[in-house]
Amino acid sequence: MASSSESTAAGFEQAGEKLNSPGFEQAGEKLNSPGFEQFGEKLNSPGFEQFGEKLNSPGFEQFGEKLNSTDFEQFGQKLYSTVSQNQNDQNVFLSPASIALAMSMCTVGARQETLNQMLHAFQASTANELIQAAEQVMQVFSAASQDKLVQLKLANRLYAQKAYKLQEDYLKLVQSSFAADIKLADFASEGAEVVRTINAWVEEQTNKLIKDLLSPDDVNSDTRLIIINCIYFKGTWVKQFDEHNTIKQADFHEGKNKISKVNLMYQKNKYAYTENKDLRVQVAHMPYKSENRDTQFVFTVILPNKGVSLSDVESRLKAEPDLMRSLLSHTESAMEELLLYLPKFKMEASFTLNDVLKQIGMQNAFDPNSADFTGIVSESDDAAGLYISKVIHKAFIDVNEKGSEAAAATAVLMDRCCASVKPEPKPVEFKADRPFLFFIRETEEDLNIFSGRLVSPPSTA
Repeated sequence: MASSSESTAAGFEQAGEKLNSPGFEQAGEKLNSPGFEQFGEKLNSPGFEQFGEKLNSPGFEQFGEKLNSTDFEQFGQKLYSTVSQNQNDQNVFLSPASIALAMSMCTVGARQETLNQMLHAFQASTANELIQAAEQVMQVFSAASQDKLVQLKLANRLYAQKAYKLQEDYLKLVQSSFAADIKLADFASEGAEVVRTINAWVEEQTNKLIKDLLSPDDVNSDTRLIIINCIYFKGTWVKQFDEHNTIKQADFHEGKNKISKVNLMYQKNKYAYTENKDLRVQVAHMPYKSENRDTQFVFTVILPNKGVSLSDVESRLKAEPDLMRSLLSHTESAMEELLLYLPKFKMEASFTLNDVLKQIGMQNAFDPNSADFTGIVSESDDAAGLYISKVIHKAFIDVNEKGSEAAAATAVLMDRCCASVKPEPKPVEFKADRPFLFFIRETEEDLNIFSGRLVSPPSTA
């Protein structure tokens, strides 16, 4: 683990070199002026135009080859494991990518032990390492935004208290590396209106799938900064299911003595498939249509064998992260003809992640007496009391015969205190009529965009 001074320096050294442009010097002057409300409009919400220019440079062509998103992937695995453990035998659905990006925007503004703890949660050595991982994730979204066959949209936004002086380097960094735009708001006198504005923006970014991310109680006179990330995905199966083959009211075996009903989609087709006899699971990868060879998306299902507990599988995967990576690896699977049965379902989830993030090591960030976010705030009086008061995450997914639609949004509120092909003799049955894990992944970078667990099919499926 690097020292906090080394982490801080590394975190902004490259940022300073890349971002000290005249345009941003002028932007910095606007931050504390009444006209700053218009600043966000000029930055262009998705931010992919400016970000895309950087991605097309020679440095970024090599960048993707040299770096992987290990920091985000490891963070996502720890996050999911902790959430699923806390949720016991309930359904779970979240976006590790959304949460990681939102927390990364906080981490790069942390200092001293707060920074060390947050970097440790990401298993990153320096802030610069985390920034590079975030930029690579942003690269995936930027490339996918040009694909007409898949819809993948990401948006980052910061809402800052009016007259609150933010570090110019921090503002430059989140705009450049995270494609975030910045808005000013008066949380004290216009809290309800700010919440309505934020919720409307989130709903728009997620194609109306995520509604009411924040409640009026989430914002008060102590609120100083709200960091929001939204992700939306809609993909069409390469091999769609025929609705006429969907089995109505099929049995879904939740446990030994509990059976619920679900609409079970069916098809016979070839998919990337593998088995792990030691863990006693089957793994199938269902690809989505894409015209971009640089970004390929799949829906992966890890299905325990009959009689094997999903909780036992999860415990083993938590203890052996490399095993999870191996199972999710699309390249380690062979093409097999499957008799594929998959539930048709919709799922939505809402979490307050404070305790989860503390459990994975981010204690100081939530403590008004210990948090150090002086990399975000300029004035020492304000910086002394800035801490994370709440992290809210909402996610939604719809899996049907045509494909999948999913969205997620994360809000961080900061207050001031006081394969190869092989022949097969016969089709393999892959019948997901019992609890399973599922993931929507980008395979080129091995990035988990969404992760979930279906234990009890929603009655509306």
